[in-house]
Amino acid sequence: MTTAKGVQANVLIFSEHDYRAPRRANLQPIADALVRLGHDVTFVSVRYSLLSIIKGDPRNAIRANVPEVYNGIQCYLWRTLVHPFNPGSVLSAFAAPLYRVYPSLRTDFVTEAIRRASVIIVESGLGAILLPSIRGLNEKGRLIYYASDDLGIIGAHPAVQQALETSRELVDFVCIPSRKMASNFNWMDARLYYIPHGINPADFGGSLESPYSRRWNGVSMGPSLFDPGFFEHAMTAFPDVDFHVIGCGVKMNARGNLRVYEEMPFKETIRYIRNATFGIAPYRRAVGSEYLSDTSMKLMQFDYLGIPSVCSDFAAGDHPYRFGYRPNDPQSIRQAIQGALAIAEQHRPKRQFLTWDDVAQRILNPKAFPDTRL
Repeated sequence: MTTAKGVQANVLIFSEHDYRAPRRANLQPIADALVRLGHDVTFVSVRYSLLSIIKGDPRNAIRANVPEVYNGIQCYLWRTLVHPFNPGSVLSAFAAPLYRVYPSLRTDFVTEAIRRASVIIVESGLGAILLPSIRGLNEKGRLIYYASDDLGIIGAHPAVQQALETSRELVDFVCIPSRKMASNFNWMDARLYYIPHGINPADFGGSLESPYSRRWNGVSMGPSLFDPGFFEHAMTAFPDVDFHVIGCGVKMNARGNLRVYEEMPFKETIRYIRNATFGIAPYRRAVGSEYLSDTSMKLMQFDYLGIPSVCSDFAAGDHPYRFGYRPNDPQSIRQAIQGALAIAEQHRPKRQFLTWDDVAQRILNPKAFPDTRL
């Protein structure tokens, strides 16, 4: 298999997201890009079981254990009787056996998908514990660990980190979207590559009607490390600004100048982003979360469109149109929003990013691109 020369690959992706779900993470546009580049793509969603159904998992509307072709991608929601979970540090030892058993619960579809793949991409999360069984079923395929997030940030059980590090000789290479994550992968030595997230310019083209009825509007999308406390301070300090929260993952009640929306397909969120006065990335602080200044897709989208953003100080980085605040600090929240409003009507240059096609090509063969070197 020589994907660098454009030979078609059979690519298998393991992710905790489902390709068909409304919420867009980075693996969905990467899968789309792989299809555009001429590759066959199978997308398997993991960490789903009867426990997920009881908990009200957003994937419950998708049929499980039934392959479906969607947008040219073979999709499969892999449901098991139970799945491993992290009950917290005190009880983590009791959950550890589930992590040893889970890889053996695979269905015939998953087993055959692994065997026929020429490239296998395993995203950070529960999929890391599958690495030994994947290599056991497929000795020749290119096995890639794609670190969308630090395992500690997403609350992974210690068994997942242990499985990842003990699989270092099984993995061909690791891709990270931020150089700030490199120190977590010293054990990969020279097989670690930097590949930032991308943007699909076509997503943001054309004229999109504004959904807003007032002049000043701030918008936040997604549940990652979402801090509802930001809005308690912001909506009171700025009664003339409407604050729009889309798919935050926690229960919030719309009131006053706070507007709350259920999760919606990415394409529907674009008109909210394009027409916003400023974007909001209300991350709560977590150990090691500094890499979000590079990997936050919502902040990238604001930057690409030239929209100022208000975000937690550790996610601001050195970007001139991001206004950082200290979480739970009303005064710094006020100052950040004032800063964004002050330049809202000024011309701001848009940041340039790789396209998702660029990203997909680098994931398949990072050695061919000098900019991936650390």
